Amino acid sequence: MNKHVIKLIASAAVCAAAAGSASAENFRLTIGAGHPADAAVWITAMRDFFAPEIAKRVAAKTGHTIEWVSAYGGSVCKLGECLEAVESGLLDIADLHVAFEPSKLMAHNFPYFVPFGTPDPRVAAKAARKVYDTVPELKKILEDKYNQIFLAVGAVGNYNLVTTFAWDKVEQLKDQKIAAAGPNIPWLRAVGAVPVQSNLNEAYTSFQTGVYGGWVMFPDATVGFKLHEVAKNYTFTDFGAIANVVLAINKTTWRKLPKEVQNIMLEVGKEFTTVQTQMGYDKGVASVVTMKEAGVTVRSLSEAEKAKWANALTDIPNERAAEINKAGQPGKAIGEYIKALHEAGVKMPRDWKIK
Repeated sequence: MNKHVIKLIASAAVCAAAAGSASAENFRLTIGAGHPADAAVWITAMRDFFAPEIAKRVAAKTGHTIEWVSAYGGSVCKLGECLEAVESGLLDIADLHVAFEPSKLMAHNFPYFVPFGTPDPRVAAKAARKVYDTVPELKKILEDKYNQIFLAVGAVGNYNLVTTFAWDKVEQLKDQKIAAAGPNIPWLRAVGAVPVQSNLNEAYTSFQTGVYGGWVMFPDATVGFKLHEVAKNYTFTDFGAIANVVLAINKTTWRKLPKEVQNIMLEVGKEFTTVQTQMGYDKGVASVVTMKEAGVTVRSLSEAEKAKWANALTDIPNERAAEINKAGQPGKAIGEYIKALHEAGVKMPRDWKIK
């Protein structure tokens, strides 16, 4: 090979390297949520796994880089505002936390409409992921109506009841003011409690001032938001872990990302379900220990009382499926969720069936 040919090859290699370097881009993306990352384990997983894992893989596999700007704890979108924040592009990615979007994302609240489901967030989120993969209309609602792409689903822990008062019979909850996020309010009405719609960011103060005497809440958030300091009774009712954590990205932002970056986000999004719910499960177990050490009375409601409560409920799955269908959304998501729970071997105190 003569010197002229060698020079041509070397020159071509330099040009190719320069072209590759020129095509590498840095994407500056804002990720946020209404809940704070340190107190809410589902947001901790966004901060400590989802975002850095995407950045790591993008840098390693594509040559591009992701620069994250964090906006957790309501700094950009408060609870109930994150869907709109992603839709408008105020945030690139957020946890929509569907409980605070009872109308726009009515169908996405399907886990709330199967009360007394699995107490295990790992099982709940895996079942919910099946629903998102078998009911494409759920993703299309986000894409077509709200300018965003579904990335991941996660779950909060097993909903139980933390109260300022002791109780062991459902009849004792009659006329008691008890807080809930919204979709689980019917659980309280069924036993004569007075439901108060609230959120975790205001719960501690509301307990202190007597706005309510109870919260439908899971162990890790009870401890994370320090509710066990002001409410000293925690009763396992096993309402179930709820897959209400939905991560989505603005569609305009999505279209600007190279295909290989999009694929990594979807890949990490699937893994988020497993990682986040294991974190939640572990923190839930540890939180029960923390409560006991802090002098909280922790007990389990008897199976007979759980069944009594479950049977006191109206036929929520069919009622809400009809309501969702009427709103032009896929009510069948509820039936698919029940099916996925059954396939996972979940036994419930009431055998919900979609007609």
